[in-house]
Amino acid sequence: MKFYFIVPKDKAILPSKILLDKLGSFGTIEIIRHQGKLQDIEQLKKDKDDKILAVDPDVFDWDFDAETVKDLSGVKAVMSSSTSFDWIKPQILKEIGVLACNVPGFSSDAVAEYAVAMAIDVSRRLPIIIKNNWKIDWDYSKPMLLKGKRAGVIGLGRIGKKMAEVCQGIGMEVVYWSRKSRDDRFRKVELDELFETADVIMPALVENSETKQIITKKLLDSVKSTAILIGIGRVKVLWDEDYILNKVNKEEIAGYAFEGDNTKEIGAYEGNVWALPAMAWHTQESLDNLMEIWVENMIALANGNPQNVIN
Repeated sequence: MKFYFIVPKDKAILPSKILLDKLGSFGTIEIIRHQGKLQDIEQLKKDKDDKILAVDPDVFDWDFDAETVKDLSGVKAVMSSSTSFDWIKPQILKEIGVLACNVPGFSSDAVAEYAVAMAIDVSRRLPIIIKNNWKIDWDYSKPMLLKGKRAGVIGLGRIGKKMAEVCQGIGMEVVYWSRKSRDDRFRKVELDELFETADVIMPALVENSETKQIITKKLLDSVKSTAILIGIGRVKVLWDEDYILNKVNKEEIAGYAFEGDNTKEIGAYEGNVWALPAMAWHTQESLDNLMEIWVENMIALANGNPQNVIN
């Protein structure tokens, strides 16, 4: 068995020597530094051995050409180094007969902390203060205390549950909407009620075809003018970001914080908007967890007991 790590040319993050040595006892490790499409990697086309592809989403700009796998010999699985997995096209891989696995939960605590920190920053109107050259307009700023307010969490998976716990920990009332998950510590409500009543709205849904644009303009129009919205991950899949930015500009929503790969500098946004790089997950602890799960996924498959299968 060969284990191919396909990582970016410029910012590759690889498992530690200890983990690589552990994996090496199950086969040969190959590292390919690449940027672009899978179909352009000649080494894979020539290799006829059984193999597992361990792929970093940044290599493929979060758009893996999964259909190419059928033209490669011996591919047993594609292992994503992310929790999000729609980009890897798991259904296409399933049709080809190739397993797909992700790394769930490696950064749940980090993302939840970051999301709540974003909420605190926007509730205290930090973006406005920064754009005002750190001068406080005591009449206009109107910061909001989160303790005692209602947090609405959409999706109660690993990250959503951690968000709810942190919000509850700072004294917020937590309500949630989730398709499947339930937790008696928090009150489940319908989406309509969540958007109409929450002071802080935090989606934590997996981004896929089922959740795409699940948050409609009608729901966004029902949000209180004093509420703030928090977007982590690839939240643009879930709602119309331009529509939200326009509503913040018109002060129909009190604020919006989000992260992403293409965010602009703070002055490019009107109103109480906090645009941050896509690094909610990024702590040393998260990186350690990610690498361990990534490698353990490969070892599990090599042992005939695949784990974290998403197709």
